[in-house]
Amino acid sequence: MQVPQQQIQAVVFDAVGTLIYPVPSVADAYRAALAEHCGIEIDSAAIKAAFKTAMKSRTHGDSLATSEEDEKSFWADLIRRFCGDNAGFRNCFDSLFRHFAMAKHWRCFPGTQETITELRDNGFQVAIASNFDRRLDEVCGGLPEVSHVTERIISSVVGWRKPATEFFQAVARKLELSPNQILMVGDDLTNDVSGSLRAGMQAVHLSHGQPTSCPPGVVQVSSLPELLTKLHLSTKVTGRANH
Repeated sequence: MQVPQQQIQAVVFDAVGTLIYPVPSVADAYRAALAEHCGIEIDSAAIKAAFKTAMKSRTHGDSLATSEEDEKSFWADLIRRFCGDNAGFRNCFDSLFRHFAMAKHWRCFPGTQETITELRDNGFQVAIASNFDRRLDEVCGGLPEVSHVTERIISSVVGWRKPATEFFQAVARKLELSPNQILMVGDDLTNDVSGSLRAGMQAVHLSHGQPTSCPPGVVQVSSLPELLTKLHLSTKVTGRANH
């Protein structure tokens, strides 16, 4: 199945899990910090499970509103699940919060730079839209593959997390486009795909080689370069006016 691209003027990418991923992994970083600052040894599998549960609760919570302080509180509460009132909590939190702000602890998925370049060469706007906080600017700014994508819509800044319709409305306002002119690409079926579809956008699910069931009519790709094939880039879109 191809992505109908006649109306698309912008391709918007989720950040974590779509364009970038942490190295070391979240579980390994937490495990090391908890051991160093709190003297607590926790299995990586337990950290992964707690992280998954915490993220799911945010997606399906009563309110999707957020702020910089809300984001910090969320991460602090997550760390407290492991260390409670341990005297090392503050140092552990500060260390982890700073860790994930540093570009050296992140990598881009294969094909990121080439995909973005090809899209731009074919006249599409390219942006990043993420459930993150202002640290994302520092992370992206330090990764050459995405540093030039300066249109970034960040949940803590706009005040709403995906999959809230308000988040995607903020994306459309930022790009000065109608929702149906925007294609959202992401690895999360709830936050990225379902959320953007409800807001009137088109969506592509990025599976990273792990296919899953998608909503009817949603295109799934296994890698970022495959997106170019699904968009069927050709001379029909080459020369489209840049925005």
